[in-house]
Amino acid sequence: MNFQVSQGISQTIRDQRRDRILQVAREVFFEEGFNAATMSTIAARLGGSKATLYAYFKNKEDLFDAIIEDQCSVIEKMFMLEEDGVDIRTTLTALGRELVTAMSSDQAVRTMQLIIEESRRNPELARRFDAAGPQVGSERLAAYLAGAHARGEIEAPDPVHAAGVLATLLKGELHFRRMLGLEPEPTPELVEKLVESASATS
Repeated sequence: MNFQVSQGISQTIRDQRRDRILQVAREVFFEEGFNAATMSTIAARLGGSKATLYAYFKNKEDLFDAIIEDQCSVIEKMFMLEEDGVDIRTTLTALGRELVTAMSSDQAVRTMQLIIEESRRNPELARRFDAAGPQVGSERLAAYLAGAHARGEIEAPDPVHAAGVLATLLKGELHFRRMLGLEPEPTPELVEKLVESASATS
């Protein structure tokens, strides 16, 4: 029993250290760009040795992949849509609220900017991000809409197209302006307004 508890504590500490490394790595990547950032800079910012950093990630590419996976996991969780017992409008409104808030956050926007910048040198990076995050979200939303169509709740004979239209409406002009750095993070009131507008249009 004591051994199991000790293992649990040890894993918790490792997870906390890993989260801290990712947080600091993001800051360094955001400030310097992926190309200019180094493991030495990240280790110095962490206040530890490079050996500790390398115990978790073998190079900055691994670190960057972990940051992408972290961002994609946020997308995945949002699209765990319940098909039974919840009104479709309620479900899609809640999804829209979470999606607009998440996509418009400083961390999400700066991560996307970083991926776009780096993908010019490494197109495979953009493909990996798209496959691990946006594509998963689109497929799950399309599957949910297909189920709602089959149950007669909505008219969506082409659920893949419908999912794309809904996602585009939710992004709206705000996402584009956020990517250009022309708008601050939206207030909850603005998010609600955008989601209501998208729902009414769709």
